[in-house]
Amino acid sequence: MSGYYHYFSFGLSTYIDSLLVRVREEVFQVFMRSFKPGAEDSILDIGASADDHRSSNHFEKRYAHTSSLCALGIDHLPALLTQFPGLRVVQGDARALPFESESFDFVHSHAVIEHVGSRPRQTMFIREALRVARKGVLITTPNRWHPVETHTGIPLLHYFPKKVHHRIYHALGKAMYANESTLNLLSSRNLSTLLAGFNTDDFTVSSHSVRWLGIPSNLILVIRKR
Repeated sequence: MSGYYHYFSFGLSTYIDSLLVRVREEVFQVFMRSFKPGAEDSILDIGASADDHRSSNHFEKRYAHTSSLCALGIDHLPALLTQFPGLRVVQGDARALPFESESFDFVHSHAVIEHVGSRPRQTMFIREALRVARKGVLITTPNRWHPVETHTGIPLLHYFPKKVHHRIYHALGKAMYANESTLNLLSSRNLSTLLAGFNTDDFTVSSHSVRWLGIPSNLILVIRKR
């Protein structure tokens, strides 16, 4: 297993692993209800992974029409071709997608935008997703204000200013998440601010969430292009 899922589970790893699968399944259901894609609709999934965690590549596991699906990851992922016959796999940067405009009917991305860097880079991520989608985009991210930070499993520390909690993460052996370039959490307000920079005459937005411990743990944006 790669370092991505080396979170602190405090003896609750089985529960947390199941929770991550549940979250991805709820997001998948929001995508299906919102867009109702058919077999002929092409879909780009931004964020395919080489991780062997139970929740990895959940969209590829659940979507029935693999031949209509393209999975994009930052690494070369030949194993996905064996795991999902007929799947198109592309290596690339989500901030500069290697596709023509309106190449896909829909774009799906689960928990990627918080890893692409600064707010301007997150804006680039959204702009690129909108550029290559003809009909709609779904983007999810963990909620900055949930008390448990899901990448590390550490509660409350991420409420401190970035410089403080990054320094603590580094001291706790979580260097992967100890700088903005690899983890830049967002709140619903942050997402709204990012979208405010776009021409909203071009699309409509609805917001959804997945709840854990009675609090939104994952934020979901469903963007429908006009």
